[in-house]
Amino acid sequence: MMETENFVGGAREEEDVFISRTLPLTGASQQPYISELLSSTLDREHKEPELLRVDFERINRQMQEVAVGNYRAFIADSDALSFISDELTGFDKHLESLTIEIPKLTSGCTAFIELAQQILEERNLNETLLANHCTLFDLLEIPQLMDTLVFPSLQLIRVKECCSQS
Repeated sequence: MMETENFVGGAREEEDVFISRTLPLTGASQQPYISELLSSTLDREHKEPELLRVDFERINRQMQEVAVGNYRAFIADSDALSFISDELTGFDKHLESLTIEIPKLTSGCTAFIELAQQILEERNLNETLLANHCTLFDLLEIPQLMDTLVFPSLQLIRVKECCSQS
């Protein structure tokens, strides 16, 4: 008797493996239903369409009850989705305008850097000029000193020479 039970149990396992390989609807969620169908009688199979129709109607009623009971949540969700969609569209437009403006900003920054370098060079020159201000002032004062001191003396000397030669 044990051998027949093992044989029957082993045959059942082989049958389940065969069914799971040959039937496309043998996922984990369909296994209980498929097993029930295969183990049921012919009368039960004739009643199956009616049982499925009753289950279908019951599930539809439950879905309607859930929809009616939660219609405010559905409306709020719809409003939230609409708001989010509008915001994302706005973000997309801002990003597009930003991608258009980035090259202009880059060229403006490059121009600013070049101008800043020129200003820095001029500043360095001005600092050098300021550091050597006294020396430059002295150098620029020499011609004026020569005009006021040396040239009149030279003119006097020439005048004396001219007077002495005559």
